[in-house]
Amino acid sequence: MNKAPTPTDHRAFDALGEVWALDLTQAHERLVDARAHQRAKDSTSNRAHVAACRAHIDAILDMYLEVRRLP
Repeated sequence: MNKAPTPTDHRAFDALGEVWALDLTQAHERLVDARAHQRAKDSTSNRAHVAACRAHIDAILDMYLEVRRLP
């Protein structure tokens, strides 16, 4: 029998959502800083740092989407 989820069914996901929101906020701030450094001096290491920040954001979003798919 199917039953509608209740608010208590989503507590763990809601808590994870708060953690992901914080992680994304911090990752965004690191990306903004990395891009500013790259604008100031376009070097291989600064480009790599920007790429690493973007990869971190992608990983956070991938985890979020994967957990949302779970029953």
